[in-house]
Amino acid sequence: MDFDLVVIGAGAAGSSVAAMAVGRGATVAMAEELRVGGTCLNFGCDPTKTLVRSAEVLHLARTATRFGLEITPSGYPAAAADWPAVRQRIAGIIDTIRGGDGDQNVRDSGVALFKSHARFRSPHEIEVEGQVLRAAKVVIAAGAATTVPAIAGLRQAGYITNVEAVDLPMRPASMVIVGGGVVAVEFAQIFARFGTHVTMMASQDRILPHEEPELTDALRRVLEDEGIRIETGVRVNRVEPGPDGKLVTGERDGEPVTCRGEHILVATGRAPAVAGLNLEAAGIAYDREGIQVDDELRTTAPHIWAVGDVIAGGYPFTHVASYQAKLVDHNAMSGEAPRPVAYGAVPWVTFTDPELARVGMTEAEARRAGHEVETGTMAIAGFARAIATDQRDGLIKLVAERGSGKLLGGHILAPHGGEMLGELTLAVRLGLPVSAIAETIHPYPTFSDVVAYAAREIGNN
Repeated sequence: MDFDLVVIGAGAAGSSVAAMAVGRGATVAMAEELRVGGTCLNFGCDPTKTLVRSAEVLHLARTATRFGLEITPSGYPAAAADWPAVRQRIAGIIDTIRGGDGDQNVRDSGVALFKSHARFRSPHEIEVEGQVLRAAKVVIAAGAATTVPAIAGLRQAGYITNVEAVDLPMRPASMVIVGGGVVAVEFAQIFARFGTHVTMMASQDRILPHEEPELTDALRRVLEDEGIRIETGVRVNRVEPGPDGKLVTGERDGEPVTCRGEHILVATGRAPAVAGLNLEAAGIAYDREGIQVDDELRTTAPHIWAVGDVIAGGYPFTHVASYQAKLVDHNAMSGEAPRPVAYGAVPWVTFTDPELARVGMTEAEARRAGHEVETGTMAIAGFARAIATDQRDGLIKLVAERGSGKLLGGHILAPHGGEMLGELTLAVRLGLPVSAIAETIHPYPTFSDVVAYAAREIGNN
């Protein structure tokens, strides 16, 4: 049971590292106690975006008259969701992306797969399935798990997380979502469009508090217009079961705030999954924020690296985990000089409709960093593509350094906003001025044209 490399975790980062190491001719073992593919494939990005699309199509069908269409002629049932068929589609999408039997795929690639929890016995020994694997090098890619707040009565009444939410056997009639971050707003819109009465209870004064306020305020209006009740600045303190749903009680400015729901979805954040790894036995430093790594992603044990959501201070995104996997493969397995991480321009997207996408700093972050800034903001409502498609909710905000015009941050609330983020990501990464965007010809009529107008706003200030 001696291996050149042992990988703990078979998510996006772990699977990639293992596959690349096998490609180099290394002997590789991988331990995964749940499902190959990790959170993103099985319970996160892929199934939720599948739900987003189904909910979007249903919403379009129900509002088709605004396009001059009659999807459900008079006398016929209104457009409705076939929940079992939706679940079957999710399973099929996951299976397609995974490429069939994930476990067998891993084994066929030459990786020794162990489907059990792994824990260190010593710096070079890992116990899994009652066996001891001896590893010359180790990569920890154990991911993260949902954090559950200490709310009186919550565990007794019962709750779900994103894991259960993507595979509920029945569509709930009502749902209370505790949280106001990305997971909370995505699921709020998904279930509301499927016909669930949704209430969000967020502790911060704004939903998505790390994003640009103008954009999140606009997104909140969209969600509320779709029937979602949003309560912000609420500290949830008690849950009680009842025959007509679970009663959730919170407090805002000393006043009670209550709501009921068939299900309670906890979406209050995630924490690195370090419990039970016995990291002390390997000499690995960690804390509640995750495993400590240097700029080469090496832990305090020189032959052990960590990638993905398990590391402290990282970006909890699949695309970042994939980037880290390539870097760790080079640093751990190539025998060449190591390379440091470069997070200069990390994009991310909240997959609501419209999508909220960003790269770089917000205006407030840029000012805190000591920059003198100027901004350009442009609403999409008056542009031809928004008018033609009847998708008028959204705006673009660019943050630039005063004087040089260097783009410091780009923020988009628009249909398919994530697809529009590429040019802004490249501009931030290369340190380009906003004039480079303003002077670039953008196709008409597209939403991307709004980005150029926002850039010109900065030049006109």
